[in-house]
Amino acid sequence: MNVLGQAQELAARLEETIRCSLPGDTPIRAQQVPSTGRVRVSAVDALGSIEPARLPLFVAGEHLANWTFYFFTDVSSEGFLRVDQMRIALYSVFEPPPIARLEYESSTTGPPVSHWQFHGERGALSFVLARAHQKGKKGSAPMSLSSLHFPTGGRRFRPGVEDFIQFLIDDCGFDRQPAWRRAIEDGREIARRFQVRTIARDYQAEVAQVLRDRGWHVEPPNEFDEHESVEALREY
Repeated sequence: MNVLGQAQELAARLEETIRCSLPGDTPIRAQQVPSTGRVRVSAVDALGSIEPARLPLFVAGEHLANWTFYFFTDVSSEGFLRVDQMRIALYSVFEPPPIARLEYESSTTGPPVSHWQFHGERGALSFVLARAHQKGKKGSAPMSLSSLHFPTGGRRFRPGVEDFIQFLIDDCGFDRQPAWRRAIEDGREIARRFQVRTIARDYQAEVAQVLRDRGWHVEPPNEFDEHESVEALREY
């Protein structure tokens, strides 16, 4: 199956998870970008805006916040769907800047490939960041909390949409659907199984040794290349 077909399956799964977890009914679609061939998976609005739609969040039925997300997807050399860019953000309806962002950028050479950023300030932290700036931190302006990138486990162990939705419900207290927990756990299981399969493909010798240690009989195919990339295990 090509990248668009696989991305459409991902969009359908996410739409079902969101519909069963949070009030509202915003469609999730996979749309191919002609200039790059990549496919974006995101919420879309009725007006066909090129920007990902914001999904409403309610407290006792009152619309107080929004959240949005998008994935940019491609296929690996073996034909499997991969996410090379992700952003999830939480907004208040009372002001335009986001409250927090969860981001993943597979090709970044600066911040951690997966990280949280928070848009808010605390006196003690602002003081520390200002002092760090004075001691030689590069930049033309004092650092802010929103400039910090809190790492979240790299490309293989990063949080997903399901984790963000559970944070919105459990920690923030937004309205939820009756069967939200089952929907989140089902979606999270599927997403993590995909990650497990990717890890197994990338580190076959490691997996094979673990299976042997547990009593399995595992032999490599004749064409097996013992070289395994450790980049995803070592990167920030």
